[in-house]
Amino acid sequence: MESNPLPMLLFFLFCGTALLAVLGGFFVVQPRTQVVVLFFGKYVRTVVDDGIAWVFPIGRQLYRLSAQVMSIELPRMMVLEAHGNPIEVAAVVQYRVREAQKAALEVESPNDMVRLLASAVVKNVCSQFPYASDDPAAPCLRKESTAVSEALEQELQELVQSAGIEVLQVRLNDLAYAAEIAQSMLQRQQAVAMVEARHTIVDGAVGIVTQAVQRMQESGSQMGVDSTEQFASNLMLVLCSGEHVQTTLPLMQATTSQGVPR
Repeated sequence: MESNPLPMLLFFLFCGTALLAVLGGFFVVQPRTQVVVLFFGKYVRTVVDDGIAWVFPIGRQLYRLSAQVMSIELPRMMVLEAHGNPIEVAAVVQYRVREAQKAALEVESPNDMVRLLASAVVKNVCSQFPYASDDPAAPCLRKESTAVSEALEQELQELVQSAGIEVLQVRLNDLAYAAEIAQSMLQRQQAVAMVEARHTIVDGAVGIVTQAVQRMQESGSQMGVDSTEQFASNLMLVLCSGEHVQTTLPLMQATTSQGVPR
């Protein structure tokens, strides 16, 4: 009686399918990589341990996201600072994915999301601080004080929290007045610096003149009020003049007995 080979074929077919299923369920998780696992469209788990993992392959979907620190550079853009002056600013953002499930399922592209929202945050925060401040303790964009950095990081973190992203730092790496007002602002800064320098020179000159008059009086020099005023005036002129001062001596012109110059 001839045997039926069909059961044997079905057995080998089942064993082969099971073997392929077992072998196909293995996948490698690289270091600093998170793998989000979906089973027939439903979230199952997130694999964060590097090495070999296994999930039943039929109906499985894997989303791989890097857990490394990533940096993006925002191109130079024109914004308005607190006083309404247009400035050009560029920034660098460092971030990483903390919750892979949100980053994979809640947004289409985490990198594009961070880039777009970071540009909006830089514009908004720069409008709250002046470009420069005369008060050393007041925060400003040029010094990029702690208040500016914290404002950038906190506002961006609030916007990307839903995507499972952690903002590490936001730094302004390029800052300058816009070309339209750069020359006028430079002239203003030069004028302010010149006024401050003149104040310093005058304060120092007053102290020097006062000390000189006191020392001359202490040394026994007999100087009248007019002479003292003339001396102080000449010394102030020498000390405060920004140009080289040429001293002059008065010349006494001789006259004849009739009062006619010789």
